[in-house]
Amino acid sequence: MRGTTNRTVIIFLFLVFSIGMNAQKRAMSVPSLNKSVMKQLGYGEESFTKKDASTWLLKNGTTVYSTYLYGKKIRGFMGPTPLFIAVDKHKKIVAMAAAGNQESAEYFNKAKVLLKAWNGKTLKEAKNFTPDGITGATYSSNAIIKTVHATAAALAK
Repeated sequence: MRGTTNRTVIIFLFLVFSIGMNAQKRAMSVPSLNKSVMKQLGYGEESFTKKDASTWLLKNGTTVYSTYLYGKKIRGFMGPTPLFIAVDKHKKIVAMAAAGNQESAEYFNKAKVLLKAWNGKTLKEAKNFTPDGITGATYSSNAIIKTVHATAAALAK
């Protein structure tokens, strides 16, 4: 009976570990552009084509980038805070939207007002621009700012 109990405990622990690892892998995958994000960016039902794992092209010439690859090691309070950044033909940021993250909605929603701070800035300007953080949402604010800086610096090259 004791051997059976030990095996049951080992199997249980393996399953808990496996489920946790699978959830972590899902949480860390590159966010995909979808209708909801398109609406957040202000493009509604406009069609787009996928260029690569983190880049999409809209018919109007705007490119939408996922910040995941550039900011995956930048942490908010609970983990990465991936974003989508829409950039026009002149390399100016025209909109940003939040991708799924593990931050508390209460705090992240406060910090999301920062997403409009870079609108109209070129990628070169955006990599050095630091808006004021949001009181009460410091970790999320800092993560958003650092993620935009890292992404803009990489894309401005």
